[in-house]
Amino acid sequence: MLGAEPTSHGTSTERLEGYLSGLAEAGLDRDDALCGYVTAFTRAEGHRAMTDLLDRGVRVDAAFCFSDALALGALRAPHEHGVRVPDDVALVGFDDIEDGRYSIPSLSTIRPDRRWLARTALDRLVRRLSGESPAPEVVLAPYDLVVRESSPA
Repeated sequence: MLGAEPTSHGTSTERLEGYLSGLAEAGLDRDDALCGYVTAFTRAEGHRAMTDLLDRGVRVDAAFCFSDALALGALRAPHEHGVRVPDDVALVGFDDIEDGRYSIPSLSTIRPDRRWLARTALDRLVRRLSGESPAPEVVLAPYDLVVRESSPA
């Protein structure tokens, strides 16, 4: 996992919780040695975090990056360490930004339903502007896994 931030932030915290929930569902324990912490969702931080894992000798066979920007930066580090993507390590990002389609290998990613997100945000904004005070709620956006070259089919 690449993308947890040392201080609590909304997106990072929620994706970390999802990652930990997935581990628990698979019957796996959390291992902080497998976590790549970052200070921002940037290519440079993704590269630095993946390089750190590989330099520490962590055997990485798959990495889930909390953003495509992190994943695009992380994609270079295995190559620099003689590790092949996806043969030795699978790499998946989150956001489905356009750059991921053109990287080599092209980036597998989680694609959130942007139309749903926009409709939901606008609906809540209109409700507030009309004087409603809806209670805070957690909503989960629909998403798809887009498998490209950076991970096995």
